[in-house]
Amino acid sequence: MAHQNTPKQAERISSDCPHCGFTQLESAYAKSTFCRKCGQHYSVEKLLAKEATSLKAPSFFDKLSKLITRETIREVSCFSCAHKQHVSSSAQSSLCPQCGSYVDLRDFKISGPFGRSVQTQGEVFISSKADVSSARIACHSAHLEGKMRGTLAATHEVFVKTKEKILGGIETKRLIIEKRCVTEFMRPIKAQSVEINGRISARLFCDGSVKINKGGMLEGTLYAKSITVDKGGIFSGELFIGQKDPLETPKAEQQNLFGDEGLQLKPA
Repeated sequence: MAHQNTPKQAERISSDCPHCGFTQLESAYAKSTFCRKCGQHYSVEKLLAKEATSLKAPSFFDKLSKLITRETIREVSCFSCAHKQHVSSSAQSSLCPQCGSYVDLRDFKISGPFGRSVQTQGEVFISSKADVSSARIACHSAHLEGKMRGTLAATHEVFVKTKEKILGGIETKRLIIEKRCVTEFMRPIKAQSVEINGRISARLFCDGSVKINKGGMLEGTLYAKSITVDKGGIFSGELFIGQKDPLETPKAEQQNLFGDEGLQLKPA
């Protein structure tokens, strides 16, 4: 009996519409397409070329810093099943020992317009010149200094130091607002612990404690188990200790690369 050769499926990449931000999958060889949401035509080729110049590998100084700190082993979580494993700091990828999923461990530095989704258990650095419109960025840790829309989900920590209004949402284990940061978050923030050294306006949901240090300010609505405000720190707004949000966050806002249930953060 003759064997038929099954054609190999073309590699597909995520593509974000520059008109409405809708994310859809396209062939890696596509030059242009029509948005399935708004119907507008756009060039996939031009978007990829622009993003390629915005995405940079970590500098020699960044790599040297990691060597100096002698970080040899770190813990990462699988995006598919949340299983934790220990990997070398020099590893670029791994396979989950529980479900077999591929785990990217590379670091990414974004320094310009960028619209593709990222999923890595490495570090993502969004520079002050970056304009990220990705629907989802999932990582181990992140530094946010530029513009961001969509969802930034980090399984470890997020450092924020920007004067740009943040249109996207953040979901992380630990959130640190750095000094000289002055920003407004337009979507809810979810974290296990929060440390504020700069000035922010936000709707903040914290499973643990929130600390506002000297010179820090939080304006908005806060749901947390506890709050500490040092002398020179400021909190202004609605405070709910030990309570959950009476109005559930819309399901559409909870969806991200971790599935319909969102990022499951468990106390250490």
